[in-house]
Amino acid sequence: MFEHSIKPGDVCLDLAQGRPVHVVTDTGQTVAEWSEENNYNLLDNYGNSRFGAAGDDRVFDVVYCSNLKSKPSKTYAYPESRLGRIESEAADVGRQVANRVVVAVLEELFERAAKDDDGAVTVLERYATDVEYADEAAEARELAEIDRIIGEV
Repeated sequence: MFEHSIKPGDVCLDLAQGRPVHVVTDTGQTVAEWSEENNYNLLDNYGNSRFGAAGDDRVFDVVYCSNLKSKPSKTYAYPESRLGRIESEAADVGRQVANRVVVAVLEELFERAAKDDDGAVTVLERYATDVEYADEAAEARELAEIDRIIGEV
């Protein structure tokens, strides 16, 4: 079983209703912070309290994805404890969608930086090696370098 945290782009189950949801954004807030800012206590919500939501849980905006005909009309703020990640990426070597997107974007940036200004590669490497995405940045840098070498042949 993979141990990934929830990220935007993930499909999860709303554990309270058993329905699939698509994670749209990480609000960057805890339940306590979100509740104070929005004047609504997420801990008082019956669906959230059933799953042990705590004040320090991260909050995500999600939309329900019930069927092909339904069009999401609004987002819902759910604590992480209410969401169960569907590990569909297990069939694809365990890489989360968000990480795949990070590698693709960084690879393109490294390629463009190398074409435009070699000094830009150094700057990009420094800022792209965020602790959470250091492995993805290294992979993207390597892929961009391989593309450059193949292009020169």
